[in-house]
Amino acid sequence: MRRPNFFIVGAPRCGTTSLYEYLWQHPEVYVSVHKEPQFFGRDLTPLAGSIREEELYLELFAGAGDRPRVGEASVWYLLSRRAPHEIREFAPDAKIIAMVRDPVQMIHSLHSLYTRSGNEDLPTLEEAIAAEPERRQGRRMPASAYFPEGLIYTDVARHGEKVARYLEVFGRDNVHCILFDDLVRDTPGVYRKTLELLGIDPTFEAELDRKKAGQRARFLGIRQLRHTSPEIKRRMQFDHIRLHGGGGRTPLPAELAARLREHFAEDVALLGSLIGRDLSAWTRGESVQ
Repeated sequence: MRRPNFFIVGAPRCGTTSLYEYLWQHPEVYVSVHKEPQFFGRDLTPLAGSIREEELYLELFAGAGDRPRVGEASVWYLLSRRAPHEIREFAPDAKIIAMVRDPVQMIHSLHSLYTRSGNEDLPTLEEAIAAEPERRQGRRMPASAYFPEGLIYTDVARHGEKVARYLEVFGRDNVHCILFDDLVRDTPGVYRKTLELLGIDPTFEAELDRKKAGQRARFLGIRQLRHTSPEIKRRMQFDHIRLHGGGGRTPLPAELAARLREHFAEDVALLGSLIGRDLSAWTRGESVQ
């Protein structure tokens, strides 16, 4: 049975769903209909839709046929310290795609998602950041929290040290880091470079309009679901998936944004040095060009 050989490892709220839907359209790619099986990362709390059984996990890729690239997109693999080593042991030649974003924007978006989904009970990001010292001790966690690690927002958003782990385990030639800013500004260019990393036809023209790409993904998903076992369907958490796309955000106070930009400055510089990009715009609250 086929094993995946590429992984979109995160981070959350950084465009992973969009890239997953763009790659799904490529005739040389097969992706798991269950976007986030979270098979790896045994140091993290299992999410409700996780697939931890190897036989069931491999079933996700049973329809891949002879397509050269087979993959999935579980966003918490980037946070996990164990996931890089687990993936390397399972798929030694894997290609890794890490998607990152201005950490302040990312945690603002993540907090909004969590207030919708029930993982968070503090209504503002400012309150959630203030609660982190107690949450690190296991206190002030919402009764409905399903992923407590995600509530330590300032840990989730330190991309540099996480990307460094994957570079160390897989080597620079096998790790591709995508900036959310680039994905928004030049989607075709980012898509083409990703196809080049995967060693497949980079001239393929996918539907890159987000709404239309989502519609195509739903059509492709319906076809794959016809051949998917009831147990996988049960774990796919369809109602929870719908929460990811909508909802507004409470305004982020300027003083908090400035404090967070200063807090993340060192890690932003580390990430920039690792990927060879000047990311200092993030510390000024601007987009990277």
